Amino acid sequence: MENFSLAVTITYLYAIFLLTLRVKISHITIRPFKILFIFLIGLDFTLFIVNLGDSFTLITQIVILLPIPYLLAMLYFNELTFLFKKLKLTKVKSQRSSKINNDLADKLLETVEFLSNRKIGALITIERGINLSAFISKALMVNAPVTSELLASIFIPTTPLHDGAVIIRGNSILCAKAYYPSTERTDLPLHLGTRHRAAIGISEQSDALTIVVSEETGYISVTINRQIDYNVSRETLNLYFEKYLKIL
Repeated sequence: MENFSLAVTITYLYAIFLLTLRVKISHITIRPFKILFIFLIGLDFTLFIVNLGDSFTLITQIVILLPIPYLLAMLYFNELTFLFKKLKLTKVKSQRSSKINNDLADKLLETVEFLSNRKIGALITIERGINLSAFISKALMVNAPVTSELLASIFIPTTPLHDGAVIIRGNSILCAKAYYPSTERTDLPLHLGTRHRAAIGISEQSDALTIVVSEETGYISVTINRQIDYNVSRETLNLYFEKYLKIL
C-alpha cells in the first residue's frame, strides 16, 4: 500500500508539472514527457492490482485513482480534439454556424492592409473551437470591441502593447501581449522570424487562425492546422476568412 501511495503521489506531482509545462513549450517538445506520464499511470495500475488485498484497500485505491482520467483528458486535450474531429465525432454545427462573420473579416482586412503597407509587424489570433484561456490569462487584458483603429494602434512600435499577440474571441479583442511557444520544426525557411514561428506554435496547440504581418517585408502570412501560408494576397486572405471566420 505504501508503494502504491508513493507511486500515485509522484504521478500527481508529475501531472502538475506537465500541466504547467504545456502552456510554455510546444506540444511536440512535451511528447516524451507525456509518454513517461503514461508509464507512471501504468505503474499505478499495476500496483493497484497487486494491492487488492482487502476491501478497505480497494476502496481507498479506487478513490485515489479517480482523478487520473481527468488528468489524462487535460494533458491530451489537443490530441483528443484533433482525433474527434478526424473521426467526425464532434457535434454537428447548426446552420447559424455556417454564416461568415463579415463584420470581423472586414475589420481584420482593413487592419492587416494598413499594417502591411507600413511594414508594421503584427500577430493577430482569432480563437475558434479550442479555448485559449491559458494564454489569455498571462496576457494584458483589453476586453474591447474589435475596431480596425484600435487593432492597428496596438501594434504601433512606440506603444507598450505592440510586442506579442492579440487574441480575438467573437467580436472582442480579449488581450494583447500574449506570448506563444515557438514551434520546434526544423523544416521551416530561415527567413521566418519569431512572430512566424510563434504563429505556427499556437497552430500546433489549437485550431486558432493566426495572421502575421512581417515588419521586414510587410508580407501577410496565415497559420492554421499546423501549417503556414506565407505571403498571401488579399484574395487568399479573404478565402481564409470565408472558411474559418464562422459565427458560433
